[in-house]
Amino acid sequence: GVTLLSCKCVNILLLAFQVNSNASLTVSLAQTPYCKRHGYDPQNPLCAHIIFVGSIVKVNDSEAGLAKNALFSRHPEMQSWPRDHNWFFAKFNITNIWVLDYFGGLKIVTPEEYYSVKP
Repeated sequence: GVTLLSCKCVNILLLAFQVNSNASLTVSLAQTPYCKRHGYDPQNPLCAHIIFVGSIVKVNDSEAGLAKNALFSRHPEMQSWPRDHNWFFAKFNITNIWVLDYFGGLKIVTPEEYYSVKP
């Protein structure tokens, strides 16, 4: 699904987004017991990695309620974070997805393929 973020409204962060909102997020099976259980080094391609590339964008007013409900339902403690820090909600607009799960290079998954998968 859509990756949502809660960001602190800090001048340097807002300036950085205005200059370059590009971002990447890597998720690896090394973050789970899987690779250790199978004796895979975290750099071994069999210890799969998925790399999401895109940009961070502040959600618009119509998306803010959905973002707030989605984040707070999974992370209720966020509701008590200091309000004077001017938090705002953002989303990660994915443009490229690369999967490294075997020898021989990356596999490319389009955002359309990614979003069409049913859980």
